[in-house]
Amino acid sequence: MTTAEKPKPANPHHVRLDFYRLTLDWIHLHTQLPTPTHTQGRRAKTLEYGHPAQWASDKAAQIAAILHDWHDLVAEARNETPPPPTTSSEKIRVTKAWKYLEPRFEQLVTLVHPDDLKEIPQLHHQIRNALGHNKPHEILPIPCPNSHCNLKTMCRTINIGTDTIRCATCGYTVHDDENGDNYRWLIRVCLDTLIDH
Repeated sequence: MTTAEKPKPANPHHVRLDFYRLTLDWIHLHTQLPTPTHTQGRRAKTLEYGHPAQWASDKAAQIAAILHDWHDLVAEARNETPPPPTTSSEKIRVTKAWKYLEPRFEQLVTLVHPDDLKEIPQLHHQIRNALGHNKPHEILPIPCPNSHCNLKTMCRTINIGTDTIRCATCGYTVHDDENGDNYRWLIRVCLDTLIDH
């Protein structure tokens, strides 16, 4: 294979942001169990779910499986402790994958073919579209970081390239910054809150 034929690795920064968004999707699906919207018009060939929460549960399980597989791939390449078994709860697998993968994206993008990494933003957009969100708002299951507020009214607004998380009560705001530090911190707070409950 010549150098021209070898695919260029994905940008670790973009993969990291996709990973953040997908992890936030998992938190939303796991805690809120939203149902997909039903469109009018021509009937599409889609999977019918027996229970409204089944769609969210299936998508959350798909996200957990992807993150688990990535965790396993990187841990094997680094000859480090593998992820928890697939029989572990989703919460444990997602949390462990988050903690393991977050500082290792530069290596992840060298191990995964760039085309395979496209499944992450595609799944994110599929979930957003199925929920009928044009400019979606979702309540996050964490208390406001403002010590004077501390109410569970943190709302995430998703815009193309400018995600924002804002407390509906006091206005405390977390912007999607260029290097992802703000979101990295907030996702860690979300996952820690879920573990504690």
